Amino acid sequence: MRYHIDSNRVSHERLQDEVIIINVATGSYFSGSGTAADVWTLIAAGASFDEILSILAAAYGTDTSMIKGDVETCIAKLIESAVIGLADTAPATGVRELPDVQRSSWSPPVFDEYSDMWDLLQADPIHDVGETGWPYVLPRPAP
Repeated sequence: MRYHIDSNRVSHERLQDEVIIINVATGSYFSGSGTAADVWTLIAAGASFDEILSILAAAYGTDTSMIKGDVETCIAKLIESAVIGLADTAPATGVRELPDVQRSSWSPPVFDEYSDMWDLLQADPIHDVGETGWPYVLPRPAP
């Protein structure tokens, strides 16, 4: 099983040991560090569920059976939040390795979700585009 990130709806960036994910369609954004950032990195690289388990187990010095439930829960939450979906076909082979960062022991991957960005996105004047495009200056009323 592999996963798909719709680049028209979701933007993401990894910065050292943290990943930021923005669902521009809903205005929700997510922040995850440590194991969560590693799960996201592998999903974005096109890794299958089994590959994700194997790579994470090796990186954290644990057994796949010990982390499987945690990873399933994390991925289910990402699917529920509409930032990933199940891939119809296997993506092109990409690099499926984790960045070289300091890792501690395994802990369940968790993404914090924030929904306060939706109001900001709606208030952004770039969303108020008319037929003439943006920016568009309204004509002044006659004196």
